[in-house]
Amino acid sequence: MQFQLAQSSIICLYLLGLFKYASCIDYDGWLNIKIEHSINCKSEKYCSRGNISLKSIRAGAGAIIDQEPLSKDHIKELKDLAEIDGFYTVRTVVTSGENSKGTEFLSSVKAGSFLANDFSDVINAWVLPNGAVIAVSFQVNNSSQLLQKQSNGHKINSSFYLRYVEQAPVPDTASYIQKLEREKEAREKGELKDNRSFLAKYWMYIVPIAIFVMISGAANPEPAAQGAR
Repeated sequence: MQFQLAQSSIICLYLLGLFKYASCIDYDGWLNIKIEHSINCKSEKYCSRGNISLKSIRAGAGAIIDQEPLSKDHIKELKDLAEIDGFYTVRTVVTSGENSKGTEFLSSVKAGSFLANDFSDVINAWVLPNGAVIAVSFQVNNSSQLLQKQSNGHKINSSFYLRYVEQAPVPDTASYIQKLEREKEAREKGELKDNRSFLAKYWMYIVPIAIFVMISGAANPEPAAQGAR
């Protein structure tokens, strides 16, 4: 019985977490991420590696990841980069219902790390509440899986996550400026009384005079009184 209650609590917390993430998204729609990399591209700088498609940004689940296997030429170039401690670079182009032109992001990892982790990586898309993707990060994922050999190459093991970014509170600058303008107008009309003390009003005049008196007293000390004869 206790185990069932604990299991139910975990499920409720998980659902609440999903609801929290989903509720912070004001916009919902499809998302597509085109993945390109910089190896075995011949005359091009970047060439196709695969594609990630998502039907609902708000749901954040059910992403379809379709990637091309790595050929012998890909692996050879990765090993060449690893020998010189070079980087394996991925370019992502993000399109959505609100952004048909696409936004480009670049991310790199050490080629040796990508090889050592059996071509396992994690792709994160960082999303604002309005549905705009502000960054796509690519990192290797520690994996104990063996290389999966396909008929035409080695499979890339990718995990994809949407990361929701909560915007910080924006200061109400317009209201503050209007308040200052109203106070200025009230002072000019004489409607705003200055309730500050005398010292608070005129300290900038009192302090220089006090300093001058102290300096004058230190420079001209009074002569000591002569003793009676």
